[in-house]
Amino acid sequence: MSDVAGATPFWEKQGTAAQSARRLVLVSYHFPPDTTIGARRWEKLAHSVTERGWGLDVITCRPSAIDAKRLDSLPAGVRVYGIADPELVSERVEHVLWRMYRTVWPNKRLAPVSAEPDSGEGTPDQRGRPESLNRSEIRATPRTPREVLRTYWAWLELTHGMRWARRASELAQALIVRGVHEAVITSAPPHMSHEAGRLVSVATGLPFVMDMRDPWSLQPWLRESAASPLWYTRAEACERACIEQAKLIVANTQPAHTALAAEYPDARDRIITVMNGSDDDPLPPHRHADRFTIGYAGTIYLDRDPLLLFRAAAQVITTEKLTPQQFGIDILGRFAAEEHVPLLGMATREGVADYVTVEPPRPQQAALEFLAGASMLVIFPGSNMLAIPAKVFEYIRFNSWLLTIAEPASGIAQLLRGSSADVVEPQVDAVAAAIAKRYHDHIAGVRPTRVAVDDRFSRTAQARLLLDAIAKLTPAATAM
Repeated sequence: MSDVAGATPFWEKQGTAAQSARRLVLVSYHFPPDTTIGARRWEKLAHSVTERGWGLDVITCRPSAIDAKRLDSLPAGVRVYGIADPELVSERVEHVLWRMYRTVWPNKRLAPVSAEPDSGEGTPDQRGRPESLNRSEIRATPRTPREVLRTYWAWLELTHGMRWARRASELAQALIVRGVHEAVITSAPPHMSHEAGRLVSVATGLPFVMDMRDPWSLQPWLRESAASPLWYTRAEACERACIEQAKLIVANTQPAHTALAAEYPDARDRIITVMNGSDDDPLPPHRHADRFTIGYAGTIYLDRDPLLLFRAAAQVITTEKLTPQQFGIDILGRFAAEEHVPLLGMATREGVADYVTVEPPRPQQAALEFLAGASMLVIFPGSNMLAIPAKVFEYIRFNSWLLTIAEPASGIAQLLRGSSADVVEPQVDAVAAAIAKRYHDHIAGVRPTRVAVDDRFSRTAQARLLLDAIAKLTPAATAM
């Protein structure tokens, strides 16, 4: 074991003798001390795993710095191992060339996308490249220099992910003790992490549990820089191999479950749905104010933006003759892509800049305090009909109205159907009507209550579904 990189855990909390005798292996590129949203699912599920009597060995991306406070929230019985991000030769060459470029032209900068109001005219380059491309927009054969670059960047992403997965697989195989470890679980994205689980399962015979936090080959769009047919070709091949090997495939929404079952009918009986679910951690008390405030906290990713909200707000402001002291939109965060038109620039363009405040991201507790002061929280529309942002399960816990802008067939709409959330189609008039109704409720003295009032939204209930299914794969269950 000592010959394998990362074979010593960089963090562990001693568990019980029973947890030492029965363990699971988890491969997840994102895991504490990583603070990204992708780390949160198994950070929380780790508690349910150890409560069942299992220990948990986690293989994740080795952090540059170890935040002991972040890790101390993990339960006893957990060991965390790190595999460093591999650096490819091509990446090193890129870095050298970039440093040479900056030496020759130290002050040259890419022209920023204008945040000033305009008529919408101009070339695509003048307005900036799109952040993402739909699958239907990606040509089968690269024809332009940009498309060639996308193919290279897609190859780089895939190769990087595959090398990390192989190293994670080698470490997992070195850690596994026959008769002790009962299953190998992967959680992704990055999707190539699933390949690590497949390799471990083939080598050791352990049942492979494939936890798909997001669609893989069924992803409807890609980040512009990696939007290449190569990405989809490799995704389809790798996903099929992983699903053939997996004893359990976990979708995190019902639409994703349905889509996977249609794509892989032979695996239909091995697919289950386990949503992220909401936690029961204490929240800051709700703060009521005279001003009606629509709040959002977090990074705004590729296919989601507040443009529709701004346009609907402009309509409500005009119709109701509202002032910034009566109505506002407060955003805590930023766009994921730096080249995107700034949020305040977008608000200016839509005529609502005086009603919008934008602040940089805050630590988790401060962000919760911010959300507790909102009259209404908002989920922006997105193009991925199969996904439910983890943010939804956070927002439904607050005593605020929840404005969810989503297509009726989307995973979000299906989840919240029948609840107290305002689920509206992505049309300006529909969004404006929902905002106006809740504004009138607000000034009439009606107080909102949380959407999460039953067990169907609970992370604990979702964890029970997952761990019951995993338990059926373990030696004790299969011997019965």
